[in-house]
Amino acid sequence: MSYGLTVLGSVNLDLIVSLEKLPGAGETVTGGTYTALPGGKGANVAVAAKRLGAETEIMCAVGNDDYAAQALVNLEAEGVYLDAVRRVDTHTGLAFISVAADGENQIAVASGANSAYAPEHVPKLCSDYFITQFEIPLDTIRAAIDGYKGFVAVNASPVRADVQDILDRADLIIVNKGEADAYNLSGHKGLVAITLGGEGAELWRDGALVAHGKPPKVEVIDTTGAGDAFAAALTVALAEGQSDADALTFACAAGALTTTKLGTQTASPKRETVEAILVS
Repeated sequence: MSYGLTVLGSVNLDLIVSLEKLPGAGETVTGGTYTALPGGKGANVAVAAKRLGAETEIMCAVGNDDYAAQALVNLEAEGVYLDAVRRVDTHTGLAFISVAADGENQIAVASGANSAYAPEHVPKLCSDYFITQFEIPLDTIRAAIDGYKGFVAVNASPVRADVQDILDRADLIIVNKGEADAYNLSGHKGLVAITLGGEGAELWRDGALVAHGKPPKVEVIDTTGAGDAFAAALTVALAEGQSDADALTFACAAGALTTTKLGTQTASPKRETVEAILVS
């Protein structure tokens, strides 16, 4: 089957504690509230893309445990195609997230199945657009894009070494300011999107600034999923043929709206919500 967009990436179950403030080194902060939500950068991007209107499949791995069904529940509910989900003999990826009242967060990840997702597990890409990130083995990404002729978007997060060949293949690289500083992207032949938090984002093409997007004003509750929603929205908008400026504005709005709710996938906005705030 042919899909509009393929996402290759991680799937986690996010175990979230909401606190008044984040703990410092060696500090215990009590009085938190707990919830468990599906997450992982790959799954977050896939749900966001589907909610924004893209026919989306995900290539990923989960474990042979009770966490797997919980981690996949939103993908299934949203109609993301799961034919390429691989089950491996370890635990499903887990993320332990602390979220402060001001929206800032700390995240610790036990990768599990994500780390065990091997190159031989990856089927042939059949979509026109592809997006990945660095929470899975790099050789698995290389196997996916080997010989692929479609559009490749790389959310180069978290920062990894020895990825220049993957970045060189990317038609679009998506990074935050810290990640941009860690990579040498000034000479990239293609698009580079740099997110700047509350200041919005920049879009560069072949080393020249082509657009600067500003997010709408929103009440921030949780910033955890903003980058993933931004990456999905920018890729979807470019796939639709939106201009550089319009695509960046669309992505900034999607990212900002994600911060108004707790969690990642559950906070990702639907298409009509993004379009409504753009005309308000």
